Amino acid sequence: MTQIDTPKVKIGNKATLTFDAFPNKTFTGKVVSIDTIGSVSSGVTTYPAVIKLDTQVPEIFSNMTTSATIITQIKDNVFLVPTSAVQTQNEQSTVRVLKNNKINQVTVETGLSSSTQVEITSGLSEGDTVITSVISSSQNGQTGSSQTQSPFSGIGGGGAFRMGQ
Repeated sequence: MTQIDTPKVKIGNKATLTFDAFPNKTFTGKVVSIDTIGSVSSGVTTYPAVIKLDTQVPEIFSNMTTSATIITQIKDNVFLVPTSAVQTQNEQSTVRVLKNNKINQVTVETGLSSSTQVEITSGLSEGDTVITSVISSSQNGQTGSSQTQSPFSGIGGGGAFRMGQ
């Protein structure tokens, strides 16, 4: 992990892992040690962490390539939106919400975030439909936009999802 992430990680944190050798399986474990002596490569300092799997898997061998997500904090019953759905300008965050077949810009307050999702602490209500992307197209010199509703961002090029479901 990088020096930016190191202070957030503690021994005992839960983790999920995927191995290149098993692309369709996810394994769970927990952090059992963090090396305090980092190594520098291309100007970036990283600190190795050891994660022990929750169950023994005989098919996993030493030095297999893996990706790990270490869970440093858990919150229940929160609104999460894809990071692509949040626009921030002058330290004010907004999302686009579909109401009465019209797209409205709504000011929101954000909380925790990851590389893919952002917690919304205020500004949205359960049942709101958040627009995750809009597709603009040009046909015969006319410019327009269309939107598609999808439970996941990025599928079909555009999308929306309903909060709380």
